[in-house]
Amino acid sequence: MSQSLRDQLVKAGLATSAQAKKAERSKRAEATSERQQGKSTKGRKGKGGQTSAPQSETDKVKAKAAQQRAEKAARDKALAQQRNEKSQAKALQAQITQLIKQNDERTKVSDDEAVPYNFVHGKKIKKIFVNKVQLDALSAGRLVVVNNNGLYHFVSAKVAKQIEERDPRRIIVAHGRDEKPPEPGSDDEFYAKFEVPDDLDW
Repeated sequence: MSQSLRDQLVKAGLATSAQAKKAERSKRAEATSERQQGKSTKGRKGKGGQTSAPQSETDKVKAKAAQQRAEKAARDKALAQQRNEKSQAKALQAQITQLIKQNDERTKVSDDEAVPYNFVHGKKIKKIFVNKVQLDALSAGRLVVVNNNGLYHFVSAKVAKQIEERDPRRIIVAHGRDEKPPEPGSDDEFYAKFEVPDDLDW
């Protein structure tokens, strides 16, 4: 309430000086209350805005944590699969070694009955000494040369097939097995008519 209006009310006898002061205080109190309510509303809006930002950050953190858990699970699964494959491969090699040792038909040969048997392993020519019976069996494919970690053994064709199913690289020499006829007109066909003895000195 303006000063002039209060003075006019007092002079007109419509209000006493005390009543005019009371009315002015009441007006000020209302104005103050309105200002405080306005600040409170702004404060709530501000708080609302601040709440949304932390909520968004929380979602990002949760999403990143979930992604990290998924990646770790994938890595753990891959490592477990690798360990499982290695374990299976190791068990398979153990089976092959056992098959070879239990069915090895290579025997010691005395000097007077020893004959050389030559074969190719990889790019190297190997020579081992066998007796005449073993030489015939090797030439006919009844015995097969297998590799046991650098040592050569003889096993039957039946056992060799079981080994080949597990690891074909263990089979070194197997005469007469899966041999394709030479192509007509090729050098192989020409040389096929000449028999190469197994005891040939390379």
